[in-house]
Amino acid sequence: MTRGNWRPSTAAEWLWGAEPMRWRRVYSGRADQVASARKFARELFAGTGREEDVSTVVAELCSNAIRHTRSGEGPRGWFGLEVTFGDLAYIGVTDLGGGCVPLFRSKKPGCELDVGGRGLQLVAELAVFYGIHGSSELGHTVWADLALAEHDRTGSQTELASVS
Repeated sequence: MTRGNWRPSTAAEWLWGAEPMRWRRVYSGRADQVASARKFARELFAGTGREEDVSTVVAELCSNAIRHTRSGEGPRGWFGLEVTFGDLAYIGVTDLGGGCVPLFRSKKPGCELDVGGRGLQLVAELAVFYGIHGSSELGHTVWADLALAEHDRTGSQTELASVS
């Protein structure tokens, strides 16, 4: 049976179909827009028990986009937020590039952070998977997957995608 012929029998079946729900929003590259993005994502995940984690990840990734890339430069700057709600919650923030490639850093002894980078380290601790793709010239998407079904925050499955 094709998706076009499928008819839900209940409202819940229609709302929580087999495909993950996905949202995309674009925000002006201003600091006040980070709070708007955070609130939007928090409301989407209300009742999951991960609302605070989702809003923390969104705030960190959006803040980095406007602080460290062209997204925060001038009136034409913007960043994009993409959120997918499924067993794994995908949170991706796309920026306009510029600056350095964002780095997730290790908490292993001898790899302590001096000043910066603690936010992405926190994102890595909350995520099951995380990574970065893109370039300084064209823009980056920094993303994290959070487990909703299991609330697995052990980090044992964590893998870092390479920058391409």
